This record gives sequence, structure tokens and C-alpha cells, in this order.
Amino acid sequence: MTTPAYHLVETVPAGAEPLTLEETRLHLRVSHDAEDALIAGLIATARMACEQMTGLALINRGYSLWLDCWPGSENSGWWDGVRDGVRSNVPKAVMLPRPPLCAVEGIYIYNAANTAASFDPAHYYADTLRRPGRILLQNGAAAPMPERRANGIEIRYTAGFGTTPQAVPAMLRQGMKQMAAYMYENRGDAPERALELSGAGILFRPFRMMRLA
Repeated sequence: MTTPAYHLVETVPAGAEPLTLEETRLHLRVSHDAEDALIAGLIATARMACEQMTGLALINRGYSLWLDCWPGSENSGWWDGVRDGVRSNVPKAVMLPRPPLCAVEGIYIYNAANTAASFDPAHYYADTLRRPGRILLQNGAAAPMPERRANGIEIRYTAGFGTTPQAVPAMLRQGMKQMAAYMYENRGDAPERALELSGAGILFRPFRMMRLA
């Protein structure tokens, strides 16, 4: 079975951080705004450490997952110049990195002229309950095969717990607060050290996902 090459691109950035400046100041016992730029940087660093360790997307953002071919297909190696239009012997599910999955906006198949055609959403189902989320073919549906040799399939989707900090699980938010506080008090320490010594890693660990990206 061939594992397709893939590439994940963030297309729409998150509209907020998972911690606000106000609540982080309160946690740090800082009563002024003179260090807001520093604190904002600590929040971003803690969020990136959390997302890297867990494999999650915390605040909603858009992604494009690019595949050379469908998982399980034989779109690799020598090609004789003829490509089947559809293929039914591909797995029934495609896992989507960076859970939790919110919605799939569309699947696009590229031809040899680099023109995209939309895959009819009636032929697949987006499973947003499972983590990581996945796309499944409907019964009897066949997957259209790309003609383009590389990045012939684009899956556009939104992932994250929600659009506000309060949507992120409390344990993850607490871990990020602890990590930000450690870095505030121990400036110059590497984020990896802060992740361990602040106890944030222990709070993040139960949320770790199978690594897909």
C-alpha cells in the first residue's frame, strides 16, 4: 500500500490567542500594561509549544491539505501517461491533521492543466466527532483521481476548538498560563525547559494526538 505524500498549509490564521492579555497579566500579578508586548510574546510561545506537543489547533483556523494521491492508491513510480478517472479501491477515510475538525469547505481535484474541479460533497462525509477528524466516502462513491503528479488533491477545512479563548479546554489554558509565568520569571530559559519545569507538559500530555503533521 502506498502512503501518499502530503503537505499541510495554514490558509487562514487564528483570529485570537487562547489566552487574553488581561487574564495572563492577572496570573502573573502584573497590574500595568508596560510589558504587554513581552506578555503577548510569552502567550504566543506557550500556544506554539502546546500545539506542537499535542498536534492540536487551539483557536479556529483554515488549512489546505495537499495530497499527491489518495491513500492506498498507486499514484507513484512509473506512469504510462494514462490516468484512470476514478478509483474505487482507496481507503474509505482520509485523516485530517490538526484536530479538532470543525468543517470541510471542499475537496478539489487538479487535472494535467492545473485546473481544479470540485469533488461533489454528496459523495463524502466529514467526521467532526473523531479526533483526528476524517473524510469518508459515502457508500458506493468513488474517488476521482488527480492527473497532476504532485499536489493533485486539495482538501480545504477549518480546525480548532472555537473562535474564543474560552472554547479551549481549561487544562490546556492552565498549562499555557503556567508556562508563560515560568518564562516571565526566568527570562532567557528555552521554551523546552519552560515546558518541563512549569508543569505545562504534564497538563498538555493527555491531549496528545497521533502525529499527522
